[in-house]
Amino acid sequence: MGLAASQARFLAITSRKAYCEFQSMQIAQEKLSVTRDLSKISEDYQNALNTTKLVWDYDGTGENAYNLSYGVLMTPTTLNNYNPYLITTRTGSVVLNSQLAAAASVISSTGAATTATEEGYKKFVEALAANGVIPESTAKDISDTDTLPYSKDAGYGGTPLNKNGATASNIVGLAHASEDYNLNLSELKVNNTGWNVSGQDEKQEIRVNGTTLNNEELSELSVSDLLTDTVIYTYTLPDNDDWTGDKRDQLLTQFETNISSILSSIHTAFTSILGTDLVAQSALNRAQQLTQSIFFDNIKTSDSGRSTSGAKNDAINNANTINGIGHGDARGVNHNDTFAINLSNLVSTYLTYFELVLNGYDSPYNVSTQVSSSNFITDDPYYNYVMKDSDSVDNVTVMQADFYMQLYNNICANGWTRNDNIEDDNYLENALKNGTYFITSLNGDGYFYQGRYNEADCIVEVKDEDAIAQAEAEFTSKKAQLTYKEDKLDLDMKNLDTEISSLTTEYDSVKNLISKNVEKVFTMFQ
Repeated sequence: MGLAASQARFLAITSRKAYCEFQSMQIAQEKLSVTRDLSKISEDYQNALNTTKLVWDYDGTGENAYNLSYGVLMTPTTLNNYNPYLITTRTGSVVLNSQLAAAASVISSTGAATTATEEGYKKFVEALAANGVIPESTAKDISDTDTLPYSKDAGYGGTPLNKNGATASNIVGLAHASEDYNLNLSELKVNNTGWNVSGQDEKQEIRVNGTTLNNEELSELSVSDLLTDTVIYTYTLPDNDDWTGDKRDQLLTQFETNISSILSSIHTAFTSILGTDLVAQSALNRAQQLTQSIFFDNIKTSDSGRSTSGAKNDAINNANTINGIGHGDARGVNHNDTFAINLSNLVSTYLTYFELVLNGYDSPYNVSTQVSSSNFITDDPYYNYVMKDSDSVDNVTVMQADFYMQLYNNICANGWTRNDNIEDDNYLENALKNGTYFITSLNGDGYFYQGRYNEADCIVEVKDEDAIAQAEAEFTSKKAQLTYKEDKLDLDMKNLDTEISSLTTEYDSVKNLISKNVEKVFTMFQ
């Protein structure tokens, strides 16, 4: 019975040990599979880090980029400067979505090239409205080829319409652009009666580089003079009275009112010159507020007891050193106070605030209460101001008409093809990247040229941060799952190793026992 029991136990241990070893092999295979999966997701993640996308960066700064889309390329807006960026095939055919294709069918029903005519353009515009591409009112406005000042050969040579709207220039160019903007200060009536306060007449002067202007010269004072010369505005209190306390404060209030009027004229002029868009206009409005605030809050007064002329000199000297109002304090009958302001510094402060509002803390310029510690933008001869281009077309109707005339001429010259998938951004991007389609855009010589997407001036290939972030999230999640699975397999493998070790020990023990029992049996019968 002992031998039989030992044999049964031996067989059970052998079976269990074999099972455990088989399980261990399976776990080892699963660990290899986990390792391969980890390697695969790591490779996918590394590949995702190189994922790019195409964006429309119309101003080249990288700060105002839009996802590339068919609408951005083929809808007349400021984003494309009212010029179409055509998606074209290798043969030059213009790729159109369903709406534009329906309109183009009135030009050529088969999509083949044809001859451009004024009548054909008008039918095309009518078809654009009929298919919901443009409103009926717009179609009516842009179809008049006789009165609109745009080229009927748009896109086929000649000088293209200047639709940039803005140009860059330094302080010299800014001063030149400001020449025609007079300050309209004829109401000051220098050296004569000005605004009347309490029945008294105060004396006001505008000095340019130390010389007092007469009324005729004052009427011709321009914003350009403030940028190129030193212009001082003084306001001396009326004669024959000792103006102190409330009376002096009353005249200071009037002086500030006059400054507000001058600053308003300056602001109007620069809005016409620098207000290229709503952002710039808003920044100019804020600059006006900040300029008025610092000048009204910052007043420097000289020692009292001065004569009228001495007080005036003090006021001018004070105004030259601060961004604010200079005050000359006089005492005694017929000795009257003077308030003064440096209008050139006022303009410098205003333009510097404009730059600061636009660029914030990244700007190297600053405005302080003291002129000496300020870094005015007007002192930098290399700074380029973005100004409205007086030669550019800013009539939206004309620019829209030019856009659709360019599109029409290209369709006539090269034909068209329809693709209903072209409005899918992913499809469009892949088609451009793999060379299925190309970008055909307007060149400086007035012609359209075809090229790869990376040759277009506003299309930029950048890292797809959204795709990278999504890939990182997926990698982190999958890695956590696989790591958990790997840890569990390691634990299972450890437990199996422990059990196999125990079974091996018991296996050897039972095997020895059986061997000894067999040996005893043979010994008994010898």
